[in-house]
Amino acid sequence: MEEKGLSVVFLPRRLRAPDIPAAFKEIQARREEGPVIVDFGGVEEFDSSALALLSYLQGCTADVRVANIPGTVDHSFKAFLGGTPPAACEVAELDLPTRVLHSFSNRFLAQMRSVSKFVALLGDEIYYTISFFRKRRGVYPGEIWNQIFFMGYKSFPITCLLVFLIGVTVALSSAAQLKLYGADIYLADLIGYGMIRELVPLMVGIILAGKVGAAVAAELSTMTVLEEVDALKTMGVIPEKFLMVPRLVAVTLVVPLLVALADFAGIGGGILVARFSLGIVPSAFIREMQTAVGLGDFLIGLEKSLVFGWAVIVGSGYKGLTVGRSAGEVGRATTESVVLSISLIILIDCIFALILYD
Repeated sequence: MEEKGLSVVFLPRRLRAPDIPAAFKEIQARREEGPVIVDFGGVEEFDSSALALLSYLQGCTADVRVANIPGTVDHSFKAFLGGTPPAACEVAELDLPTRVLHSFSNRFLAQMRSVSKFVALLGDEIYYTISFFRKRRGVYPGEIWNQIFFMGYKSFPITCLLVFLIGVTVALSSAAQLKLYGADIYLADLIGYGMIRELVPLMVGIILAGKVGAAVAAELSTMTVLEEVDALKTMGVIPEKFLMVPRLVAVTLVVPLLVALADFAGIGGGILVARFSLGIVPSAFIREMQTAVGLGDFLIGLEKSLVFGWAVIVGSGYKGLTVGRSAGEVGRATTESVVLSISLIILIDCIFALILYD
């Protein structure tokens, strides 16, 4: 926003340690365009980090002017800080290797902190979910059914359609090669084994990441920005349990049904291609497939899908509950949740491959 030729940054009502990085980043971006006015008029809730930001802006930035400092902020600033000594604004000159090392170390430490928070959230969710199954308390009862409806009923049409098309595509590309060696019947082995153990679990996980994971991240991040998560904490409710456990229980119940339906859809696509491209009747296709695929293969695919589903929900919940306090952060958190979920799915799939095939 522009005021008298200057760029104005309006700080949020709540200005605490988690909110400072986003505000500081916006101020730095505006400084590249010209002089900046930082308006403290809307700040009602603050801590010592907000006072430190005010001290830095007043004492260390010639092109930044602060305005509309509330009386409570000004009184606290004078009582606790009183001003910024000149030595605090001095920046040590570092050579290029040292700056590169500092940058790398800061990024590495930030990533390690993120990983530790994610692992801690995963451990909490495992504990809260087991506790819920034992005590059946701490979760809104109807929310589980709402999540089952959304994750299951709303997801199975697109899941089955995509897996069916993948089955058709894989069967068509494989049939052309098998014809060259007169091994048409082995298309049933390829489709059955590939779909049940690999492609269906992977596709179910990716579809959950794009459809369910994005919705979970957007919902939880919006609740965080609107301070609904803080309200739950004020009422003595554990957000990680109240918000996440229904989604984890729902995905645990829904994934087996999605996998079973997707298996039928993918194999059905292979049967259609075998019938009309190779002339293999469905009964012969199924008999041959049964020689290569058993119940153990289905259970392996089911286990992988359950792990993928948990990774999607925990990853999306992590992004939603650790989002910044601005509207732009909600979009970034939603995008990052999909990227994180798909990355976790690929990583977990590689680990399964190492365990099963090594």
